[in-house]
Amino acid sequence: MFPTTPRRLTAGAAALAGALALGLGTFGSTAASAQQLPALVRCTGGSFTMDVNDAATGLGTLTDCSAPGHPGLTSGVITMSGLGTISDTLVTTTTTDKITWNTGEVTNLTEVREFVPTLGNRVREAGTGDSISGLFHPSNEEEFGRGTQSVNHAHHYNINNGLTVALFDGAL
Repeated sequence: MFPTTPRRLTAGAAALAGALALGLGTFGSTAASAQQLPALVRCTGGSFTMDVNDAATGLGTLTDCSAPGHPGLTSGVITMSGLGTISDTLVTTTTTDKITWNTGEVTNLTEVREFVPTLGNRVREAGTGDSISGLFHPSNEEEFGRGTQSVNHAHHYNINNGLTVALFDGAL
């Protein structure tokens, strides 16, 4: 896991608030403001599943990726592992993520995600993070998507509608 510092927590909360202010909180939109920022890499397709109780584990694919300067990079596989916090209206995860791109290069991230139930078994998801090593480091990450949830032994999420992940220049 990675160290939690007041500065990192404050930065993470500010980044999530900023993502929501940019339109990521609408979840039905394409977050036009965020989409207009120049990205190091942007993926506009794919899906992931995540199981959350005290622990949070997930696996997914990123597709329809474009990365200026990396014309062969088109997709990736993402693995997620960390901790979950469950309340009546919100599930939050703090994970360490690894994206293995189709080129064989890797990006390692820290990520905070929020899963918010909407109607019935539907859920919306938004996350913000920071790269910690690998390709596209330093960078900041934003993601959002929609999907479904089920609750058995853990909260199970299937984010498979409108998943968008983008990494932006962390030096900005």
